[in-house]
Amino acid sequence: MPALTTNYTDESFPLYYKSFVNFIKIQCKRHADRVYVRYYSQGTYKTLTYAEIDHMSTNLACEWAALKNNTQVVSFLGVNGVDFLLTVLALMKLRLTVLMISPRNSEPAIVNLLEKTKSKLFFASTKFDSLAQESTAQCDGVKLVMLDSFDIEDRRKQPLHPQSEEILNMNFTTEDINEPVLIIHSSGTTDFPKPIYLSNKYIINSSIFFEYYKTQKPDLDLLNKDDVVLPCAPLFHMFGFSSLATVTLQGASLVFLERLPPSQAEIDFALRQNKVTAMSASPIILEQMIPFLKERNDFSAVRRLRYIIFAGASMKHESGEWFHKHQINIRNGYGSTEGGMLMMPDMDPSGKNWYALRPVVRDEEGKFFCVMEDIGDGLKHLYIRAGNPNFALGVSNRPDGGYDTNDIFREDPDFPGHYNYVGRLDDTLIMENGEKTNPVPMENTIRLCPIVKQVAVVGQGRQCTAALIELNMEVAVNYGPQEMTAIVQEAVDEANKECPSHSIILPEMIKILPFNKSLPSTDKGTVKRKLVDSSYQDVIEDLYKAFLDGPRTKANTTLSPAEIEPFLIKSLADVLHLPESSIDPSLSVFELGLNSLTAIQLRNMVANRLGGDIPQNFLFQYPTISSMREALVGGLKKKGDSLGYGQTELLAQSYIERARSEFPVAKVNEEEREKVILLTGATGSLGSFILRDLLKDRRVKKVYCLVRGTDLRHRLVQSFVSRHLDPTLLSTDRLEVLPMRLAEPYLGLTKEVYDQLKKEVTIVQHCAWLLDFNMSIGHYDKACIAPFYNLIRFAYREVNPMELHFISSVSASAGLGPQVEEKALPMDARAAIPMGYAQSKFVCESLLTYLAQGKHMPCSIERVGQVCGDSVNGVWNTSEQFPLVLVAGGSLLHKMPKLESDVDWIPVDYAAAAIVNIMLRPQQEESVYHIVNPASESWSDLLEAMRSCGMQFDTVDPVEWVEALSKDDTNPAYTLMAHFESTFKKGMSMPRWQTTKTVQVAPVLQKAPIIDSKLFSKYLDHWKSIGFYDPSK
Repeated sequence: MPALTTNYTDESFPLYYKSFVNFIKIQCKRHADRVYVRYYSQGTYKTLTYAEIDHMSTNLACEWAALKNNTQVVSFLGVNGVDFLLTVLALMKLRLTVLMISPRNSEPAIVNLLEKTKSKLFFASTKFDSLAQESTAQCDGVKLVMLDSFDIEDRRKQPLHPQSEEILNMNFTTEDINEPVLIIHSSGTTDFPKPIYLSNKYIINSSIFFEYYKTQKPDLDLLNKDDVVLPCAPLFHMFGFSSLATVTLQGASLVFLERLPPSQAEIDFALRQNKVTAMSASPIILEQMIPFLKERNDFSAVRRLRYIIFAGASMKHESGEWFHKHQINIRNGYGSTEGGMLMMPDMDPSGKNWYALRPVVRDEEGKFFCVMEDIGDGLKHLYIRAGNPNFALGVSNRPDGGYDTNDIFREDPDFPGHYNYVGRLDDTLIMENGEKTNPVPMENTIRLCPIVKQVAVVGQGRQCTAALIELNMEVAVNYGPQEMTAIVQEAVDEANKECPSHSIILPEMIKILPFNKSLPSTDKGTVKRKLVDSSYQDVIEDLYKAFLDGPRTKANTTLSPAEIEPFLIKSLADVLHLPESSIDPSLSVFELGLNSLTAIQLRNMVANRLGGDIPQNFLFQYPTISSMREALVGGLKKKGDSLGYGQTELLAQSYIERARSEFPVAKVNEEEREKVILLTGATGSLGSFILRDLLKDRRVKKVYCLVRGTDLRHRLVQSFVSRHLDPTLLSTDRLEVLPMRLAEPYLGLTKEVYDQLKKEVTIVQHCAWLLDFNMSIGHYDKACIAPFYNLIRFAYREVNPMELHFISSVSASAGLGPQVEEKALPMDARAAIPMGYAQSKFVCESLLTYLAQGKHMPCSIERVGQVCGDSVNGVWNTSEQFPLVLVAGGSLLHKMPKLESDVDWIPVDYAAAAIVNIMLRPQQEESVYHIVNPASESWSDLLEAMRSCGMQFDTVDPVEWVEALSKDDTNPAYTLMAHFESTFKKGMSMPRWQTTKTVQVAPVLQKAPIIDSKLFSKYLDHWKSIGFYDPSK
């Protein structure tokens, strides 16, 4: 490899490789055993070496060689990740020019790109099946190839294609250096996205930018082979692809995130799992990182980064200063697809200038290719001189061969020769998230409407666009106010049809100016945008404030409870432009197509009609029409959130959002499958009886038990012996005991065992859960919910996923009213008792309901009520609340609380039998079951059973009972004082859980006995045998 000089025009480096494909081949051989990519899979990050990437992409190229024919340009629409990388490299190895299409494009934009590039071969991920099919249908002679997700593990094991050297022409010459190899399109802010052709020379040069920078700052080590780089931009953007090229030169590692755009939690996980040392991101991602870091107060992962490069838009200066104040080295960067990487600030981590940019690329005379042209008012326009070695093909827009960027800068007063980005010379708006919107074609469309004289679309630095409308008075006088508004809205709708989703103008963001107001325009009829911004500053500010904050008015009409759901359906249909008949009240509105902007729009419509006291996160708290209706009717809605319900709902929604992006819709075949079961929690009371019944049922082929700790089988045996169950049942080859560490990759198993189980298991029953009434939902998230999500990943298969059963609790639905139906919960955490245990079950039920409805996963929820000791031996865990209450009150305090509640407790052997009935049944549409005793008794009946067994006590008010307990810290029930204070003092009236549907599937439930004196005496006998109960006291 030739040495670099300060002359970037020296072509010895790109000529050494001749092509980007050859560059990849040489580097993959040079760094064969080093990790090339790290990609997210099943809750962890996996790795592929340079040799494996080269090997797998070669095999793919050989598989697709026959599709090439006479094609020169192939288009690709895919999901960013390792599949995307392998596909692009494979197509390049076929010597095809690859057009990488952003999934954000509209169908007309994709059609236009296919036609402009004369692409006759179109590869697309199945995730974009509909968009690809519809786009292809409008193009003549385009062959569409749909790609399923690659089985990476299978492909990495495949031998190299035996004829790869004959199939693939890897003999490159110096003439290949200027041949187009990649097409990246502009963001579609003009009429349609513009394809930009990149040569082999361009991409190879992009790999050496940091090395070139080092020739000017030789003491700096910007990147080396030991670095791990995390780009937060997709490969179909040059910001992302240049990271790949740079990493490849060094032999370093590239990290592919779980999804793009990522959440801050996903970025944090990637940083920590991969020990990332360098990162690149857009400013908006870094802006969002600040509150995340403040909340977590853990800077270890980001401080490990040697630097973070941001580009694509400006960052607020105070935000950048905050990062540096907290020892996080962020640095600005500037480049474009047309001109490559061009400017950087001082990359010395000790330097204070992290933001002001200085040209880097020089010619053989040491002159910069970037020229700052004075355009007045202290502003500079960036022009790139002809001969820039980083130019894309054919982008020159000046007669001298140079390129006008239309980007405006201002020289920094503190750092002479360095420049701060101001904006665009043309009309392109840079949105808050870095996306670009060209308002001109939108304005041109709106201006076609006869009633519109002039229009200005604004949105620079904003979350969304807005339109100021000047009416043509001569036409407008023929219409009433509502008619004028409707006509303008139709014109805006036309403009929205072919613009990117981030550029659409919402109805609330249209401002029709009074007749005596006009928009400043040039003689040519174009709007003077800067003058509009200054002249209508207050109008624009009020427009955005009203939209983002929402109405603060009282309800303008009153709706009856029966009218609320139709109103919500119509409002959602209007926002999404869908027929009302297509709105399913039980589906998440986000699944139906709502996004962050239209969510604000819908929330404002609700607030405007029903009153302004609707929280900003209303749709995230209640993401279905049904849950919105219940909240608005008032059945569940209470003022305030002192009990943390909002935190629970946001947690549930965050898991649902993860599942929405992670799992494709599953396909379930109806054929009967063998009963191979994975069971957790088998050493607990309920789990032990479930395991016993499964092993006794010959329909069960095999049971895998995941058990915590060490000496796993011994723990199972001890659990059986302590409950007087037959331990010889455990001596069978139908049972295999494995270690349980659900929070770890592969559930704590080896990859081989994990993969084997993933193919073999057909039913998962998750019975393990922490029972601690004092723990918060945050604790339960880490201890139980996040590990359960890993188990869901295990159970998911795109075809025939495992049947997933979850032992929930009636406490998750105790707030629903006097009668709880056997159906899914609304997205309202007030349905659950306000304690961490119940709220954690609520989160998991909400997630499973989404998976069942949205992803077609066969999920069953068994809501278990109060389980008492078994009906044969009376073994009842003495650490549970009611054994403590019964013995502490009936024997030690000689006082029992007087409670106004029914007792629907169910013996554990009957509960387990019912659950096993449900697990082994043929698949049912019903998915929520209540494991409670259909036959209940009153609390006073239970007290009489206690007295008939010899206990002597007074019945007192619950408050008095709690006070008596609080004075005796030697009482075993004292450990649950906080729980008793929060429940008994407020009263303990509980609803009835319906069992009509459950007993049809599990008839054994109807045979469950109530706790009479005969059964209670068995409990006392057991407790006496283990020293928990002393009848003499």
